[in-house]
Amino acid sequence: MTIQLNYNACKEYELIEYPGLVKSTENMLNTLGGLAKVSQVLGGESKRLELRFHPDNPFNKPLCGDVGRRAGLLLSVKVRRSKRNPNKPPQFVVKILGHITKSFTFESLCDFQYLPFARDPITNTGEMRMVLESIVPQSVVDIDYYNRTDVPVIALPTMFARSDSVHTAMFRGDFSKEDGQNETLGVLIKSNYECRDIVPFNMVDGFPTRPDPQIVKKMKVKYVSDEQLERVKKLFEECPVWTRIALLYESGVSPDKLKCITPSLAYYFSTGPWRTLYVRYGYDPRKDFNSRYYQTFDFRLRFRSGVSEFVSDRKTTIKKRHENPYEINSLVQDINYPYFDEQKLPRSRQCIMRYCDIRMPKIQEMLEKIPSPMAGAMCNERNGWLPQGFDNQVRQIVSNAVKELLKNHYRKEQILAEVDSYENEDQYYGEDGEYDEGEYMNDENLEEILDNMQVEQEEN
Repeated sequence: MTIQLNYNACKEYELIEYPGLVKSTENMLNTLGGLAKVSQVLGGESKRLELRFHPDNPFNKPLCGDVGRRAGLLLSVKVRRSKRNPNKPPQFVVKILGHITKSFTFESLCDFQYLPFARDPITNTGEMRMVLESIVPQSVVDIDYYNRTDVPVIALPTMFARSDSVHTAMFRGDFSKEDGQNETLGVLIKSNYECRDIVPFNMVDGFPTRPDPQIVKKMKVKYVSDEQLERVKKLFEECPVWTRIALLYESGVSPDKLKCITPSLAYYFSTGPWRTLYVRYGYDPRKDFNSRYYQTFDFRLRFRSGVSEFVSDRKTTIKKRHENPYEINSLVQDINYPYFDEQKLPRSRQCIMRYCDIRMPKIQEMLEKIPSPMAGAMCNERNGWLPQGFDNQVRQIVSNAVKELLKNHYRKEQILAEVDSYENEDQYYGEDGEYDEGEYMNDENLEEILDNMQVEQEEN
């Protein structure tokens, strides 16, 4: 086989995956609206390519094709066979004609199609025939259309289906009725937490004490090593409640391995004061007053002024880190760091952590000062072991710390700008008006500027 690269190898093509067997190129282009319509769509970035199976039928609903990025090559393959020697193997000549960067694929659902058929009133035999010319004027000067009396009445909605996307949801029924008439209650969606004990928090039922035996088999299939299992197990022995990001950070285990290990060591709370956290089997946070340190703290950056410049959502931050790690500001905490420090901004606009993950002395003192309950007392179903309004106080303290950090950052930038303006001047005019040699900024000048700015801020 020989491969030849001709002069059109660098030419760019666009691919249209036509959902049908093409016997006539002309008919295929007519279903796509013609060359003019295809060229108009190919020139845009966000337009969809419409395909009509019956182009002359105004009741025909289009099938839309979505554009997507795809890499490919357009090849020309020629097979040369020897007529003199039929037993000789054929020779293949492959030419690269160009490359493909964009394609249109028809993966959406097709709406209901309607062809205007009616029974023939003349023959009265019940035979169905196309009556499109009877219900649609053939031209703008077709005056006879308005004088007809035998026009069939056809009233159709503009569309039948509201959505053309494919849904794989399964509906569940209400089997509590004895009459057998099952009513649809909702959508039964497969949970993302496979083989996990997902527990809704309540004050009555007990919590799991041991894992499902099938989880151990799954770990063997996923090739989880004993060392990885021991590392995560040791963390749960040190602390009974963990967040997923904290387990990844402290154990160093990859996410796919941790997904198999955690169900064998802990159950997952879907609601309550410890929601979205992993709790060690056999540990009941309702009976341990120290579990207040492990309750869920959901912190979200409500204010956007000054923060949106540095902090974005988690997906955007991860994308920026992969594309250009130098774009991540040093003022923002690393996206994989599970704790909150006063010296840096939160890792994303929404952070779910434990109260013990907030490394601020003031908040830890507030947790220590909470009075111990009486012997045998149980926690609150909504607030856990924390008093009512405690989360709002902590949220306000963290917000103030973020605001103060931003103020210091912008204040430092202003000082550095003033320092830079002084340092760029080699000479300046003194107070006596004489042209004197420049005085460079030193530590004393910097301290003086800081003191002056502090005085101005206190006065204001």
